[in-house]
Amino acid sequence: MNRRGIAAAVIGATALFGLTVPAATAAPQALDCTTSVGDTGGWAECTGSGTWRVRSVCSFADYDRYTQWVTTTKRTRVYASDCTFKIVDVVVQVK
Repeated sequence: MNRRGIAAAVIGATALFGLTVPAATAAPQALDCTTSVGDTGGWAECTGSGTWRVRSVCSFADYDRYTQWVTTTKRTRVYASDCTFKIVDVVVQVK
């Protein structure tokens, strides 16, 4: 059997036994988040449901800091852990 014959046999067997590959779809976005950055701290507020935490991106002289994971089903505000010198950004990490 040549390559075309093998391909036709595989396609026929797939159709006969109902073996199909489901179409890939993007998961719906469950959280809509807003962040705010101050001098040494900040916050993130998310609306919706999901598990997430806040990462404080600190300046070069300090380590980044993280909050505990939070599971929410409504609007929730989490305050970012304060940096020692300066906070550069507040990032929401979704689990």
